[in-house]
Amino acid sequence: MKPILTRRFMMGAAIAFGLLGGNAGALQAQETTPISFRLDWSIYGSHAPFYLALQEGFYKEAGLDVTIGEGQGSATVVQLIAQGADPIGFVDFGTMVQGVEKGMPVIAVARVLSNVMCVISPKDAPINSPTELAGKVVAYGPAESTGLVFPALLASENVDPDSISVINPATAAKNTLLLQGRADAIPANYNVQVAQLEAAGMPVHYFPMSDYGIEQMNNGLVANTDFLADNPEAVAAFVAATAKGFEMAQADPEAAVDALIAALPEQERNRDILLHQLKLTFPSLTTEATEGKPFGWMEASDWEATQDVMFNYVGLPRELPVDTFYTNEFVGER
Repeated sequence: MKPILTRRFMMGAAIAFGLLGGNAGALQAQETTPISFRLDWSIYGSHAPFYLALQEGFYKEAGLDVTIGEGQGSATVVQLIAQGADPIGFVDFGTMVQGVEKGMPVIAVARVLSNVMCVISPKDAPINSPTELAGKVVAYGPAESTGLVFPALLASENVDPDSISVINPATAAKNTLLLQGRADAIPANYNVQVAQLEAAGMPVHYFPMSDYGIEQMNNGLVANTDFLADNPEAVAAFVAATAKGFEMAQADPEAAVDALIAALPEQERNRDILLHQLKLTFPSLTTEATEGKPFGWMEASDWEATQDVMFNYVGLPRELPVDTFYTNEFVGER
């Protein structure tokens, strides 16, 4: 992949990181760059650090005028980013890989969530491993990412897919099927559905798919490549400000959720769920390969593992060089 890094970016990034370090006075002479930032889905707790960064002025201090909008699924958000309607978004990386393969002008500039895919079952009837899924009823939406990766989990332990009964409801309905006892388990993201189910009165058990070798980078920051080329300083500043928001959220999760609710008061009723989801998010911010690296850093080995699952089980028609999908040039210094 041709390097994106330019002299202009290096100078701009130095300014951006300097501003975030507290030298905000120089910002007065700079114009702000507007950024419409699109989330992947309707609100859940992992989104709170973005609102904390907005409320605390981290984006503004970095010379950015950021607005945050909810999404309607990563497939839609990737299209919006590719079209330039939203130059940066919080997107499922598997969905982005499919978009890049189709020629969409998008690229990952920071990893956020990894290995959150899991299998959830009731605590009083726990399913502890893929082999225990045989003879069970499993529910998931036909197009949802965890459902698409589910066959890879079965293959990891040589579980016959025909030994499992699958129900394909709408994505939002699988929780209901588990709560009603019509399904024994659901593939899910532990940073989202665990808190939802427990708030609905069901204590749950779950195991991460990564325990069985299904390593997946999940969500991160994805940018339009034209916007990236024209505004490298702004992208570096956005990543740095977001990193600061996540760092503060880890130190004070309640403050992050309060910031989200201040921006979206209708979410007050979901405060406990949002807080639970956010706390479950933090372990997913690093992978084994990125331990000790700055927020957002991506390793080729993680991308290779993600693409391998996409190619072998999700119908990705071809494998591309992984540096087609990402750049670390806008992540903080190692």
